[in-house]
Amino acid sequence: MKLFTLNMFVILVLATSCNSTKKESITNSEDTNIEIELTNNETSFEDTKWKLVTLMGKDVSDKNAFITFSSNDNKVYGNASCNTFNGSYQLKEGFRVSLSTIAATLMACPDMSIETAFLGILEKVDNYSLNGTTMTLNKARMAPYAVFEADK
Repeated sequence: MKLFTLNMFVILVLATSCNSTKKESITNSEDTNIEIELTNNETSFEDTKWKLVTLMGKDVSDKNAFITFSSNDNKVYGNASCNTFNGSYQLKEGFRVSLSTIAATLMACPDMSIETAFLGILEKVDNYSLNGTTMTLNKARMAPYAVFEADK
């Protein structure tokens, strides 16, 4: 009975400590297969709409800026707070990313400061990090240039 209780405790811990769509099969001492579903809270870097929330340490969550990396064609696109932009990206080993040929529409906007800074950092970033539903774009080991939240 103690062994059964221990097995059920282990299964409960595994089921609640992870959050992914992976299924795992566990066999207890009575040779009974128990299948549990594990989930992972990590959001995919690609094919996610990332809403800009912090730019160079400044809160910009009230702006409409976002970025999306399309895995189908390695294209990046988004909104820099007023104008839309697009370009290409390449993922490299070790969470490194290279963005190129970034082009934006040229509408005149009352305040271009966020947009100018956002488009400027896209030319500088060389790596990213993911933590749950948060993604950052960084240069080397410096503080994050931009912090994004997954827009669900």
